[in-house]
Amino acid sequence: MKLSITILFQHAQDNDECRIIFKTFFGLIRYTILIPLIKVDESSPGIVFLHKEKLNHRSESPAKRKKYDPREIIHSFKETRDFARHVIHLHVIIRKFMARVSVTKLEWSTNIGTGDAAQTGIAVGIGWTLKYGVVALVSKFMKLKTKPLLSITPSFQKAVSETKITCMIHFRIGYAMLAGIRILKYWRGNRLKLKSFVSRQANESY
Repeated sequence: MKLSITILFQHAQDNDECRIIFKTFFGLIRYTILIPLIKVDESSPGIVFLHKEKLNHRSESPAKRKKYDPREIIHSFKETRDFARHVIHLHVIIRKFMARVSVTKLEWSTNIGTGDAAQTGIAVGIGWTLKYGVVALVSKFMKLKTKPLLSITPSFQKAVSETKITCMIHFRIGYAMLAGIRILKYWRGNRLKLKSFVSRQANESY
């Protein structure tokens, strides 16, 4: 049984939107997460997410607002680091799972400009370097079964910052379960810590 995940991200000036669509059972089960707003809170340091959820073709759930301040973000990184230290050869487990993930669509278009020709040229060069680097990583760790469609349109007359990413991946759920079993098998230390970590991540997830 395959799980297909489609990630749609769009950034236009100060407006961001991210849509993640999960499909399985030949598309009969469809779960959508919509994050229509991602921004930095100006009143106090932190990142604010406003997200909605929808199962199959039912109406969307009420919008939920979640804010992460720098302390929470740093704490999440530390928890992830501690988790990695407790699993023997975690990088091997992850690489084996990622090798089973197929990328069937990858499109990334960008419109960028600073209003200055020289600075715009530098930004375009950095953009191409970033995009080729991401594609190289994807092709190294996953099965890239499609030709990436990449484009950058420079804007020399005015300041513009727009980008749109469409990515579609799929893998068999059995491989994800196998990776989870391997993590349990090679976990060193108290199993209660693992349960506590998973529980916290589930409570904080979308």
